Amino acid sequence: MDPLGVFIDWVAKYGMAGLICLGVLERFVPILPSYALLVAIGIAAANGDWTMTSAFTGAVVGSLIGCLLLYWLALALGEQRSYRLVTRTGRLAGMAPKRVDSLIESLQNQQRNLAFGAQLVPVVRLMAPLIAGLFRVDARSFLTGTAAGVVVWNGLFLSVGYAAARWSGAANPSTLALQVLIVLVAMETVCALAWRRLQLKRALR
Repeated sequence: MDPLGVFIDWVAKYGMAGLICLGVLERFVPILPSYALLVAIGIAAANGDWTMTSAFTGAVVGSLIGCLLLYWLALALGEQRSYRLVTRTGRLAGMAPKRVDSLIESLQNQQRNLAFGAQLVPVVRLMAPLIAGLFRVDARSFLTGTAAGVVVWNGLFLSVGYAAARWSGAANPSTLALQVLIVLVAMETVCALAWRRLQLKRALR
């Protein structure tokens, strides 16, 4: 069984347009963690479904289009409805209301830097465009910061998938993507625990 491989093969039939659409949909329908999807695209590139350049370009363009659509959606909804959408999205993603409010305040105070940084944090990266639209963040600052973050995030996980496929020689993208995902989640958990421990030590000083 290789459901992910079948899905990627189907997307590959549409070439660059398929990649761009996949990047857009990832923002609106996050069925898989974005890094799992990007790892799978990187694996597909190693298997010859796309060139690495095409995979990178399509994934980045699709993600940016998705971000801009969410930004403009928040602008169109107005402040109150945008805020309700952001908090509802946060609850669905498992974020406490206090954390959502803290994130909103941070993005409001440091627009460009946090537009970049927000794209490097799971879950937060999906909410950041809505928050930027909610507070009418300058479009140029939002776009440049977000674009830089998307390039780093997408490039990293595409490269991980590509290298993993080349190194292992595995023929089943679903199995390989799952193995890579387990390693990434383990690393993310270790980093989060280390960061929390560091924060506690600082608080006790």
